[in-house]
Amino acid sequence: MTSNDTSSGLTLFTGAAVLLLIMWVPVYYVLHPGVNEYFMLSCIWIGIIYTTGIQSQKTTGYPVTLFPVFQGYIAVTGYTVLQETGFVISVFMGMLIHTVRIGETSRNCFLHSLKTTLICLLSLRITTLIFYQFRDRIFENEYLTAAALSGAVLIAVFLNQLFRFLIETFGLKGLKQAFIKYVKSVIYPGFFVLFLLPAALQTEELYSNVWEWNLIAGVVTILVIQTGLSILLDKARFSQSRTRFLEKELGKHSEILTSLDTPIEALRILANFWYQASEPEAVRVTWNNISLIYPTGFETTRTAPLSRKGKEGLILEVWPSPKTSLDKERIEIFILQTETVLKNLELRDSVFKSGWKCLEAMVYSLDMSDSRQTGYSKIVANIAKEIGREMGMPSNILEDIEMAAMLHLTAAILEKAEEDWHEAFSSDPVRIQFQLPPEVVEGIRHLTENYDGSGKPDNLRGKSIPAISRILSVSSNFAANLSNQSLDNAILELKRRAGLIYDPDIVEILENISVQKDRTAFSNYIT
Repeated sequence: MTSNDTSSGLTLFTGAAVLLLIMWVPVYYVLHPGVNEYFMLSCIWIGIIYTTGIQSQKTTGYPVTLFPVFQGYIAVTGYTVLQETGFVISVFMGMLIHTVRIGETSRNCFLHSLKTTLICLLSLRITTLIFYQFRDRIFENEYLTAAALSGAVLIAVFLNQLFRFLIETFGLKGLKQAFIKYVKSVIYPGFFVLFLLPAALQTEELYSNVWEWNLIAGVVTILVIQTGLSILLDKARFSQSRTRFLEKELGKHSEILTSLDTPIEALRILANFWYQASEPEAVRVTWNNISLIYPTGFETTRTAPLSRKGKEGLILEVWPSPKTSLDKERIEIFILQTETVLKNLELRDSVFKSGWKCLEAMVYSLDMSDSRQTGYSKIVANIAKEIGREMGMPSNILEDIEMAAMLHLTAAILEKAEEDWHEAFSSDPVRIQFQLPPEVVEGIRHLTENYDGSGKPDNLRGKSIPAISRILSVSSNFAANLSNQSLDNAILELKRRAGLIYDPDIVEILENISVQKDRTAFSNYIT
């Protein structure tokens, strides 16, 4: 993790100003009779380095550290020049460890550590000065001592935040946020400083061995609490970051899936995603009777896979490798997303098939209005699709060709007025219940254009006529000729008008189809 704070806010001027303030604040070094100077130095040194070095942050940004506990303890119980020196060194070292741990640059590590050290030393001296004149009365009873310890922590944290705020902002902007951060930052040390209360009460007793044990117990307890707080906060922050990453990743996955047209595409994306993300030996996804495996050719009988089945029957199987890292929650959500898309695709396919049945019934009724045209539109659709396949058109265009062929008789009905056409096939979904693809509408509309430009409605010429229109023109007239002519004569009739009414390339394609196929088979196919 890299810190968001890229600037320490410490300049030569601000550093010198804080240093002058430190020198200006009077300090009274006091060592109580019950205190072993070197033992206290060792305990405080360890406590400050540890609580500063492994401090953590709430997801809202403010630090959680029990370091001010030791500031408050020193300010109340008193210290020497040696202990103050140890305090400075331990704060600097602790902050250096912390800034390196969170990924700061070398320069920022030094500047952040120096800034924190100067601020904490200044606040320590001021807090000590405040409590010095009350020190004799502080230890009269345990309640006053507890209040003094908590008060010292409150003042130390306040001064830490105040000086940090002044150095970083040079003004009153953000004062409210700084106060909120102070209130939140003082909660933990203000409470847990009471674990040092037994040691503080023993400082007035001459050569008390109990003091040492109380100090050890208090420091160890604080270190354990700091460890627990840091672990919990780091875990919470990791969980939040993971959740945000997961939401972003799921959003991308959902966006990709919703643009698909077939279940195979959805399965391929799911299999490929897990193969790339978890680095397994192989991945297999199964839906109904469709099964895809990455990489192809993997021998699935070598080892048993890890398997997860969705509520709708989608199965994801993973053959893990030493690098594989699987997240149960992510797997379940991705499977749910993919299943939703697959069910929607099935529903859409069902609706599409139902729509085609209705369309065929409508066209059949239209053909039945003239007994000579029974099944005529279906024949035109078969011929047009076969021409489209020979031209190498994709499946979605072939579907448009088939739909346009089934509806091509409406062109003659709607030729009477341009307004009638747009009213019937408007692209405005508010005006109609069933919206045709624009390619289908365009193909039917220009069905009566002639290749030499003599047709209507727009006198289009040659390849400027939509491909669907040119295919339908050849297919519909070929189907009509077959009703009273042989196959050869029907094609010959088209060739006579090729280049005038019909696209000669499409006529040639139709002729090649009839030659390549067995004549009887071709006649059965188109009828």
